Amino acid sequence: MVCNLSVKAQQRTVTGTVIANNGDPVPGVSVMQKGTKNGTATDFDGNYSIKLLGSGSKVLVFASLGFKDKEVAIGNRTKINITIEESSEQLDEIVVIGYGTANKRDVLGSMASVKTEVLNESVPVDALGGLQGRVSGVQILTNGAPGSSSEIVIRGISTLNSGTGPLYVVDGQQVDDIDNINPNDIESLEVLKDGASAAIYGSRSANGVVLVTTKKGKVGLPTVKVSVVNSLSYLKNKVPVSNTVQRNKFIELRQTGNTNASGGTVDSLGIRTQFVVDLQELIKQVGQKTQANVAFSGGSENAKYYWNTGFLDEEGIIIGSNFRRINTNLNLSFDITKKLSAGTRLTATYQNQDGIPEGTVFRELSYRQTDVLVYDYDGSFIRERFARNNPIARAVLGRQDNRQYRASSFNWFNYQFTPEFSFKTTIGVNFRLQKLNEFRPSQTVDAVSGKINGRERQRLSYDIQSENFFNYSKKFKGGHKFTGLVGFSVQKWHQENSDLRAIEFNNDYLETFNNVKEFNLTNTGTTAFEHSLVSLYSRLTYDYKRKYLIGATLRRDASSRFGENKRWGDFPSVSAGWRISNEKFIKDLDLEFLQEFKLRASYAITGNERIGNYLTQALYGPGNFYDGVSGFAPFQLGNADLGWEETAQQNYGVDLNLFGRRLKISVDHYIKTTTDLLYARPIPEETGFSSITANIGSIENKGFDVEISGTPLKTADFEWYSGFNVSYNKNKILKLADPDGHIINGSAFSYKLEVGQPIGSMYGFKNLGVYQYDESNAYTESGTRLTANFDENDNFVNYLLNGQEYNGTVKQQTFNNVVLKGGDVIWQDQNGDLNIDQENDRTIIGNGLAEFVGGWSNTFSYKNLSLSVLLNYSFGQQIYRGYDHTRNKANNSVYTPGPDRIEDAWLNQGDITRYPSLEVARAQNRTGLDSDYVSNADYIRLQNVRLSYKFSKEVLDKVDIFKSLSMSVVANNLLTFTNYTGYNPELGNGGNNISAGLDNLRYPNKTSIIFSLTAQF
Repeated sequence: MVCNLSVKAQQRTVTGTVIANNGDPVPGVSVMQKGTKNGTATDFDGNYSIKLLGSGSKVLVFASLGFKDKEVAIGNRTKINITIEESSEQLDEIVVIGYGTANKRDVLGSMASVKTEVLNESVPVDALGGLQGRVSGVQILTNGAPGSSSEIVIRGISTLNSGTGPLYVVDGQQVDDIDNINPNDIESLEVLKDGASAAIYGSRSANGVVLVTTKKGKVGLPTVKVSVVNSLSYLKNKVPVSNTVQRNKFIELRQTGNTNASGGTVDSLGIRTQFVVDLQELIKQVGQKTQANVAFSGGSENAKYYWNTGFLDEEGIIIGSNFRRINTNLNLSFDITKKLSAGTRLTATYQNQDGIPEGTVFRELSYRQTDVLVYDYDGSFIRERFARNNPIARAVLGRQDNRQYRASSFNWFNYQFTPEFSFKTTIGVNFRLQKLNEFRPSQTVDAVSGKINGRERQRLSYDIQSENFFNYSKKFKGGHKFTGLVGFSVQKWHQENSDLRAIEFNNDYLETFNNVKEFNLTNTGTTAFEHSLVSLYSRLTYDYKRKYLIGATLRRDASSRFGENKRWGDFPSVSAGWRISNEKFIKDLDLEFLQEFKLRASYAITGNERIGNYLTQALYGPGNFYDGVSGFAPFQLGNADLGWEETAQQNYGVDLNLFGRRLKISVDHYIKTTTDLLYARPIPEETGFSSITANIGSIENKGFDVEISGTPLKTADFEWYSGFNVSYNKNKILKLADPDGHIINGSAFSYKLEVGQPIGSMYGFKNLGVYQYDESNAYTESGTRLTANFDENDNFVNYLLNGQEYNGTVKQQTFNNVVLKGGDVIWQDQNGDLNIDQENDRTIIGNGLAEFVGGWSNTFSYKNLSLSVLLNYSFGQQIYRGYDHTRNKANNSVYTPGPDRIEDAWLNQGDITRYPSLEVARAQNRTGLDSDYVSNADYIRLQNVRLSYKFSKEVLDKVDIFKSLSMSVVANNLLTFTNYTGYNPELGNGGNNISAGLDNLRYPNKTSIIFSLTAQF
């Protein structure tokens, strides 16, 4: 009998619920039997159950991040409900930094952290889309095409064309992008904006670093979380295009430029007049998206797991475009012994992006004549003829697939020698197989001379990364704390490419290359390359009573991409902070409204090695002929002195926490200077080459970031949270290698790099209007324009200068020595010689870089109902309407100008119009970049509205199926306030920094209505 009672005592179970001060249950609270390893954790509803060890203490210890630890004597109780209090010391979140974590209050650099709940508010397809408008100093530019990547710019563009994106680090594994990561798998996302925060990553961190922490298992019973998303999307606005009457008018005006062109025809009811094909109506559709995720998680004190599988099927708002993705992510962690822990993360992704040739399709939509049929009488597509593409056929029948198979493995071991000292080793492998297929069947090529053609590219790549580092953290008596880190890493990348091109297929029946009639042997071939990086790094921090904080890092990298003389690069940083609010003289003031006042300063040098491989070497290739003999010939000049591109960044910041931590303010000022820019510098073609990659100059980005967030109103049932951020950035080129201090990039659309000007400067002619009369083209000998005076019958009388009759010599403006007349553009004469030419009279007419970007989010919560609203904005950038330029210049009759160009064209002497004559003979009006096509692209967008409801515990208990259940309705991209007339003022640079703001029409952004349901079992 005594023995049986003893066994029952040892197996006694205690249950209960843990809640916060506001009455909400607290999930994930660690519940430990004091002095033992026996423990558990609260579930989603704050409930726990623990079997006591008879040999252990009769005290339970409750601990959770952000709350004070609480010890409770058990006594004879079997049910213990407790309330835990928030801790001002622990309340600040723990954030991920390079090779570790830190209390956000103690971070000395400029960084931002976004948690999974905020990241997924807009239900994004990719993680970066969820960041838009939420972080100061970070600009996210999206493309509406299904499966397209978002562009990210952190504190301005600091390089020309050697890689503009940041470094991505996923759970410690460095990757090139995070496009294959399901946003539902992300626990938090940190953006390291300043040099001191990013410098620990050295040569790959000049454009900033994005740290991704994925979800992991937690102690507790197994849970299953299922989410289902369905959405409808549509095209918000269309680009203005001309109708048939306007097209006919244009054809007549193009020949003569006179007033007889009314657009009328003899048969006013004929098809040439009445028939209008609205291509934008034909090509758009209601897009649909289905998304589902199933996640399993749980674990014990010694082993935890998280496994999520997601499926996404998205049909675009343009016919012929869709995206499908299936991915799975498994995260395991183990405590093997008291000192040894290990973990692994395995991911696999398949995705297929079925795209369209955006350039061809959308440009054709803007200028194709509207009386040309799309479908033939038998339902087939009208084929291309006289350079008139059928954009509907290209979108529906053409194939432009991008299939990717991706997998990664990341494994780690951590050995805790002492509570203060540990060693961690990791090894990660990324694998990617990409297959890109293009095929143009017979109905998409020219009806007479067109050939069925295609292309197949395959890219196989993998990289291996090994990291090994020691961590030390120790608190000493007197308030002293030291942390240290020292480690080394090795990375290697390998890629193999194959490219098959077919001049002609036998027929449409087979799209594979065993059906090829003629290969393009010149451009068919295979390539392979690899490069490696070796690194040593260290970090040291000191903290005195959380009042004085100092940090320093040093990283030394060696890259195979640089010459032996410049292979190694050193990237140091130093930072300091002063928490003034912890000073006695501040505390003596008894400022109840002030909880935190901290000053920060840092300086760092980071690097950029993102250039092509083997650029330091002279390269030879086959396929060259001399005197009928095939052989090898040089195709690249080497540069043994090619070195690192380095960015030195100063950052000065202040953090304020006010009114009981209900208001947070953070302000940063930065100066970011990049030197030894990596760029393909033009060289004399007498060398046999057109350019050589070299270190050519420097760029400066200077600006500030401001973040203000807080809870203006909070009651027992209602809470209002608001967050505002704004960033200002000014970009300037400081130095270029060319003696004249400029480089002109591009031909049809020219951009200029010039010392003292920002990147993305549009280079063209300044349009001052249109000459009203032939006599309006009149200037003094010094270049002052005269006013032509006419009588009531439009007969010329005389010239006036400053209101007085002018009788001196009259000069006329010419364009390439052709005298301009009534109906011609008035070009600004830059050098005063009254002759407009490309060499002397082009100037900077606009810039594609934004100066101010930011966002404003608000969340209103009432009991279980919440409403969130996000605005984002961008000011200071211009867009060059390349599509308008192309069609309005009307170089040939294939291009139909826009309706305003036709209706407001100059016709007669004395006409006051916006546009010049359409007469084809007037080549002086069809020159390069024209300031008339530069548009202000400022915008404010209602980016996201989300209404969600979370079912209460009382309701769920009645059903007894779900642990949690929530539903939401989301609207994305509802309203955009802008004067821009194109599809979208949010225009990325497409990887080309120099030509920022050039709009040749690309896939438009969509407006989406999303319905989602999330349940946890």
